[in-house]
Amino acid sequence: MRFVLRKNDMQALDKHMIEKCHIPSIVLMENAAFGMTSVISQRFDKTTKIIAVCGAGNNGGDGFAAARQLEAKGYEVKVCLVGKTDALKGDAATNAAFFKPRITEIENEDTAKELLSDLSGYVVIDAVFGVGLSRDITGLYAQVIKLINASGAYVVACDIASGIDADTGAVRGIAVRANETVTFQCAKPGHLLFPGRDYTGGLTIKEIGVSRGFTQGLMGYADKVSLKRRSADMHKGSYGKLVCIAGSQGFSGAGIMCVSAALRAGAGLVTAGVPACLQSVFSACMPESITFALDDFSGSLSESCTDGLNKLMDGKTALAAGPGLSTSEGAAAAVQHLVTHYDIRKVFDADALNIIAQDTGILAQKKGDIVLTPHAKEFSRLSGIPIEEIKQDPLTHAQAFAKRYGVILLLKGATTIVTDGERTVFVTAGTPGMARGGSGDVLTGVIGGLMCGGREGGKEAFEAAVAGAYICGKAGEAAARDLGELSMTAMDTLSHIAEVTKEMMV
Repeated sequence: MRFVLRKNDMQALDKHMIEKCHIPSIVLMENAAFGMTSVISQRFDKTTKIIAVCGAGNNGGDGFAAARQLEAKGYEVKVCLVGKTDALKGDAATNAAFFKPRITEIENEDTAKELLSDLSGYVVIDAVFGVGLSRDITGLYAQVIKLINASGAYVVACDIASGIDADTGAVRGIAVRANETVTFQCAKPGHLLFPGRDYTGGLTIKEIGVSRGFTQGLMGYADKVSLKRRSADMHKGSYGKLVCIAGSQGFSGAGIMCVSAALRAGAGLVTAGVPACLQSVFSACMPESITFALDDFSGSLSESCTDGLNKLMDGKTALAAGPGLSTSEGAAAAVQHLVTHYDIRKVFDADALNIIAQDTGILAQKKGDIVLTPHAKEFSRLSGIPIEEIKQDPLTHAQAFAKRYGVILLLKGATTIVTDGERTVFVTAGTPGMARGGSGDVLTGVIGGLMCGGREGGKEAFEAAVAGAYICGKAGEAAARDLGELSMTAMDTLSHIAEVTKEMMV
């Protein structure tokens, strides 16, 4: 797990390292430059020409320092500044002084075109704007970025691609499309959230100081997740008893995938609670699970199913509910009952989310730790926030909702956000091939299986949500490698879970 910080918290960390850890700011800048230099020198030999395009702030100072270090290693380096050298201050001015009078000042479009129009074979260090950017880019700066993008050069962004909002990933007017980004001490949300992730390229995180004792605003980036290896003396009861409430006439497949995924994720015993009319279907398709018939009406659960739910839930350690359930009155009654009864770990998805969205106030009466797993449209229904507004700042909206309702929110997307309002983790594992029906049903089952409990305790709900998103993402990537993004299905993701979890064992 790597750390992630918003820009204000990153600035606080810089201050902490300077004032509490006694690392001079000029040393932090030098270390940042070493991070850039190490990546570039490992990837490119000394015949490669380098041009550092710097701004007037500290990001530009990092660029000047990296250029000096690369020149010391024997690279041919050009340095240019968007603006006037006289405007440089502090550590940036100190590092720029090495290149005087060789710095080319870009003060107009003609100079920019002369320097940046044809850079095929070059490496461009993008050090124009850093994480502190808070305005849209226009004028000469916009023209410089447009030329960098069209130059044909390999672009390495310093800390963040110029023009990307470090907190939201939004493009502030225009942004550099980097081949890779070297960021310092912690990743930023803008590296991980789209569209910023698309402009970041490959991401390398380089430590530049010591953050001992700093906890303000720390979030996580799940670049690697592990699972505990099992003891030899365990039995099926050691890994808990999960109930999956799922399925309705015509939508049995969603429940079957959920149950299958829960078994693949390690649940000891899985019982499928389904409308009575579907019991034979589930029994035939899922011989490894138990099936329990619940009162039904017109192919879905009936309003009288709650007595059956109480019997079914007796002694169980976790619940997964929603896939293929429908939003009938009976299904609604069942979901409301499941939210407000049974002090165990629970995950709700699909139709269960749509039912909860009809009255989110029911979450005030919840029992147990609850994970909700909406995609953007489902989250819009839950929160009442328009989808476009959610997309502009998904992190803030997700954290606020989770904190307000006391739940763990897993906001699905190309970058998944898992948050309880206090803790937040980003999961970037996955592939566009997973953007199809059934992927959410698999995720629900995996999370349920991970938090199932028993003698081994299971993963607490937040950890299970993070691990579930990671496992499904990696399984999707494996399916795409074998079958291609176009042809893979949710069942292919499911079939690759074992391959992924086997490699995660420690």
